[in-house]
Amino acid sequence: MKNFLVAVAAAGVVLTGALADTTKEVEKLAKQYGCSGCHAVDKAKAGPPYRIIAKEYKGKPNAKETLVKSILGGSMMKWQMKGRKYKIKIKMAYMPAQHGVNKQQAEKIVDLILKLDTK
Repeated sequence: MKNFLVAVAAAGVVLTGALADTTKEVEKLAKQYGCSGCHAVDKAKAGPPYRIIAKEYKGKPNAKETLVKSILGGSMMKWQMKGRKYKIKIKMAYMPAQHGVNKQQAEKIVDLILKLDTK
């Protein structure tokens, strides 16, 4: 029993570290690609926080494709109603296409966002 409890505790530490690493990686890429001007991990800015994006899309069949398309092509009025759902104020009505980000980079950003803890 003692070995089991030690293993569970160790797994918790590893998972907590992995989630912290994901958060740091999202923040790093957001800064690198200029996303942090409008987005943050936990705080609504001009756009929704990444954790809320993850909560909205995690588990949906086309989540990755939808989010990559939004990054590369922009979006209009996508979060106005969703902002109300999550009780956050969205200051921007649109997200412009991010021409400085290629498809592979957008996919990496989306993969990391969707890995964020949403609790």
